[in-house]
Amino acid sequence: MATTTLVHVTKTDNELYIIAIPASGFGSSEIGHIKSGFNNPVEYQVVPQSVLPTGSYILLFVGVNWGGPQVFSITLTTGGVVQPAITFGTGTAVGASSAQVAITV
Repeated sequence: MATTTLVHVTKTDNELYIIAIPASGFGSSEIGHIKSGFNNPVEYQVVPQSVLPTGSYILLFVGVNWGGPQVFSITLTTGGVVQPAITFGTGTAVGASSAQVAITV
């Protein structure tokens, strides 16, 4: 699997946690926690190699909606190519939604 070199968040309404879980399933690392609202744009980037040891991971994105419209959008750069956006969170209900993707660091 190609190496993921950038996690780029552009939409967070309202709160997004980014958690890296080693493929072994033992432990986890929070690599991002972003808060925003009113559909305002956000700009958050993290290079996985700067915060995680080499290996295979599941990136878990947990979005929390405080009420009203919600949306979360993240793009990954993998193998030097920007991948299609991971977009999730629909509706207006208060609560949580999630998405996940496998990456290699």
